[in-house]
Amino acid sequence: MILLAIDTATEMCSAALWVDGKMYHRSTVQPRLHAELILPFIDELLGEAKITKSEINGIVVGQGPGAFTGVRIGVAVTQGLALALDIPVVAVSNLQTLAFATYQQLDTSQPRIILVATDARMNEVYWAKYQVHGKEIRQLTPETVSAARAVDLSGIDNFIGSGFSVYEELKEHANNNPMPYQANVFSQAKDMLLMVKDDFTKLAVNIDGIEPVYLREP
Repeated sequence: MILLAIDTATEMCSAALWVDGKMYHRSTVQPRLHAELILPFIDELLGEAKITKSEINGIVVGQGPGAFTGVRIGVAVTQGLALALDIPVVAVSNLQTLAFATYQQLDTSQPRIILVATDARMNEVYWAKYQVHGKEIRQLTPETVSAARAVDLSGIDNFIGSGFSVYEELKEHANNNPMPYQANVFSQAKDMLLMVKDDFTKLAVNIDGIEPVYLREP
């Protein structure tokens, strides 16, 4: 199967291509250039893999939460490609993608609770808790936007996200706890692909079935 993934919802712009078991990817942190970068990234990946757009079987897209403009760019590019190529899509959470990125580095033979908190600007964070056990990732709390001081920091084993490098309440918690954490990281298209590729056919919907996730009004 040949799958394309697109993520422009955060400061990082990324694209990835899965071609019959081989991964190709591009990424850069240039928040104001996502619209200019994402289509050239896709063309570069297709050229590197020596395939054409018509050979893509499906698209994975980061649906947020994230920057309003970034989320819209990713969803709009996905809509254009999916309609033109008449292929299905899977929309994934940018928070769950970070939980998956952490999960890949953990021994999950025992259940572990991961808190993901990313900078939402305006003195707020997007956050949610996930339980990982074996190959299963289960969301424990709703995806929420709130002040950093309102984040539930109880009962967690690991934490990840840019919120821990921006807000004092979260930085203090991280610095005072020995548990592993990662702060200056962003969701990436390659992790989205790895997260859903085995279940793509089961999860896929028509492009009309996906919606951006903002969590707050513009």
